[in-house]
Amino acid sequence: MNSFFIPLIIISQTFTEYIVFLKIINNDNNIKKNKKIFIFVVFLSQMFISNYVLPDYLRYVFTITIFTCTSHFILKKNLIESFVTSILTLILISIVEIIITIILFVIGIKPQQISENINNQFLLNMVISLLSILIINLKKILDIILNIKIICIKRKVLFKYIIIILIIIYLILAKNILFARVTLEMIINLIILFVSFLLFILIFISDNKNSQLEEANKQMLNYVTKYEKIIADQGKANHEFRNQLMVIRGYAQMNSPKLIEYLDSIVDDTKKTHSSYLISQLNKFPDGGIKGLLYYKLSIMDDENIKYEINVDTGVKTKLKSLDTIIYKNITKILGVLLDNSIDASKQSKNKRIIISVTNEKSKVIFNISNTYKGKIDVSKLSTGYTTKGKGHGYGLRLVKDIIDENENFEIQRSVDENYFVTNFNILIKRKKK
Repeated sequence: MNSFFIPLIIISQTFTEYIVFLKIINNDNNIKKNKKIFIFVVFLSQMFISNYVLPDYLRYVFTITIFTCTSHFILKKNLIESFVTSILTLILISIVEIIITIILFVIGIKPQQISENINNQFLLNMVISLLSILIINLKKILDIILNIKIICIKRKVLFKYIIIILIIIYLILAKNILFARVTLEMIINLIILFVSFLLFILIFISDNKNSQLEEANKQMLNYVTKYEKIIADQGKANHEFRNQLMVIRGYAQMNSPKLIEYLDSIVDDTKKTHSSYLISQLNKFPDGGIKGLLYYKLSIMDDENIKYEINVDTGVKTKLKSLDTIIYKNITKILGVLLDNSIDASKQSKNKRIIISVTNEKSKVIFNISNTYKGKIDVSKLSTGYTTKGKGHGYGLRLVKDIIDENENFEIQRSVDENYFVTNFNILIKRKKK
């Protein structure tokens, strides 16, 4: 009986690690079938070696090494991402084991009843496997884990926090607390783990808030820099305009034939004054989110050498001012995603260009964003979160879809027109009841 259940336990543990690992490494998509089979065989071999060859205190380190090498050499992920994925995989499964341990302790099941009975061990491992797979398939949980993974890769300081948790979990699991006797030492270990995990969560939240604050400050600096440049340019233009008036006055007093020629040159210079035109267009929006957002996105276009045009109808400010604060905030969120996608697509194209047109119709305001792009775009898939930017992207489009699904004021239409990908963001303006 023992020889029958032990391999089943090993296979169930392998299958759990395999599912969780693939979900975290690549959300289980775009991996060829032959690679999946090879990865499972590698994991199964690792599990048999861990159980039959290695001592307990080396299993955790050996597993992380195998997972990291699998990700790096087979799936061609970089070492940092591979290491983070391996740690997150084991942490998730370890947390599930600890939760079940606590539940067993609370309901009064003695660990000896499990450790001395292979049938009970098998059932317990099946519960751990099923619960781990269930948790990793919950979209919200998976999104949180993927976000932690992205932040850890970008912000390497979080590595030390993860390693601390890894060491703590390793020390506790190395003692086989799942099957240990209920002692004061076991309870202390669980308390230490809980407090450490809580501290990690608090540190992570604090670090994430600092990251958001840094990004907000960076955006604010970009806003201020953009405003300062425009104000400086406008100041120079005003000074130059006064000088030009003096020259015109002199030509007029002399009845000089050069007056017309000079006026023509001023008109040509005026056509080239981009800042004044930009101010005139953006001032057609109410003060607040949209105007600041557009300043920021247009400055990014300048940095990426993307040529852009912006045209705004009169009356747009009045209509947008009449909107509820929550609706206005959602408009800013949607525009941020649409402009980001437009910039990302345009900077990959040969002819980098974006045209923004905001029209005022009887009962709606329409933001029309047209951008150049590279390759082919499947418009029919865009509403589902499809993206041409590869894995780890497309979340912005899903955010837009979620906001639109919950708000009947918004509508988005997409199309491909010659060399441009066109997005129409329609905002229905409802008349306030008197």
